[in-house]
Amino acid sequence: MKRLTFVTGCLLALAFAKAGSYHEFELYNVRPETAEQLSVLLKWRNGQEIEVDFWDAPKVGRSARLMVTREDHKRVEEFLEQHDIEYDLVAEDVQELLNREQRRNVEHGRRLRRDSNSRATVNFEHFWTLDEIYEYLDELAVAYNGLVRVSEIGRTHEDRPIKAITISTRGAVDQTRPIVFMDGGIHAREWAGVMSVMYMIHEFVEHSDQYAEQLSNTDYVIVPVANPDGYVYTHEQNRLWRKNRSPGNVLCYGVDLNRNFPFQWDRTTSECTNNFAGHAASSENETKALIGLMDQYKAAIRMYLAVHTYGEMILWPWGYDFLHAPNEDDLQRLGERARDALVAAGGPEYEVGNSADILYTASGATDDYAYSLGVPYSYTLELTGGGSQGFDLPAAELARVTSQTFELLKVFGQHAGTLSVTS
Repeated sequence: MKRLTFVTGCLLALAFAKAGSYHEFELYNVRPETAEQLSVLLKWRNGQEIEVDFWDAPKVGRSARLMVTREDHKRVEEFLEQHDIEYDLVAEDVQELLNREQRRNVEHGRRLRRDSNSRATVNFEHFWTLDEIYEYLDELAVAYNGLVRVSEIGRTHEDRPIKAITISTRGAVDQTRPIVFMDGGIHAREWAGVMSVMYMIHEFVEHSDQYAEQLSNTDYVIVPVANPDGYVYTHEQNRLWRKNRSPGNVLCYGVDLNRNFPFQWDRTTSECTNNFAGHAASSENETKALIGLMDQYKAAIRMYLAVHTYGEMILWPWGYDFLHAPNEDDLQRLGERARDALVAAGGPEYEVGNSADILYTASGATDDYAYSLGVPYSYTLELTGGGSQGFDLPAAELARVTSQTFELLKVFGQHAGTLSVTS
């Protein structure tokens, strides 16, 4: 999620580090029915006594999942009852929930391999590892060298490459046509967002003839996994990790890269929190890589899309304060068009609006940074997903959700193609 995963102190991080699992954590569904109840929930991000981790963006009239340590079980329920907030205990052992999720996805993959007569190696019914993603990008660059370029734009703290892909019918992106700039996976655990970006790449490249009109007037610059170290860590060590993997202090690792961008940056939390903004603006290798890539193409970027999960929202600037972008009407109309395309494809009805109004203020985010560069259309997309059976979508639902999300993404690209690159 872009703004709504809170760990208000270091206890959650240290509890996981000590136990090496989430057996001592519990998961709740909470449902605020009034703006006052929602405000109370959101204030937990600044609380000092109860440590919470929202898996989804809480909104009025909609359930959100909330993880706490078992030690805080009683205090959490007392707090919710005190404010008359509806809740249900979903799982008494979060690690077992994650284990079941993993087993279910593995079994789904086995069934696919057993039942499939296809020789295809690419499918969107499992969550790809970083190696799978990078291998696929490199294969596309070779097989479609008139359309695709893949480059390394930086290295992470753990020395992994940060890769970008460009899609242009002219081969190289020459900045004479409007550019859609996208990134996914800046928060490590948001796998479904990464897969939605990869599905779009797959469609535009391997089936480019079906989108010839759109690709004739629009170029794409995409970083599918903006946080490679964190993404690998969620696959191999800690499924719920959110930040990157740079050391913060002797106890805690990681910076929330979506708080680390220089526009309106503010160091508001400590190193052990899930939304730690870093010791300085642009301190992280991943941040510097994205800034460098934006700077390279900023003369022609007309659309910026940050792909996150979960919340079913289309959000536009500003997010750092309760201020609306000057072209708010245009941003709102286009967001609603994209939402309607998703609904027409069978998807849910997203909420569209200003980031601070719908959620709350947050500094140093990518969408505000892109908008500050003069990109006229800048959005954060909080995609659909989650559920009571695990953190992520079941792999069996992934193909449906990624294809539906593609209909939303196409609307933004189509509009970008109508915009001028001249100042």
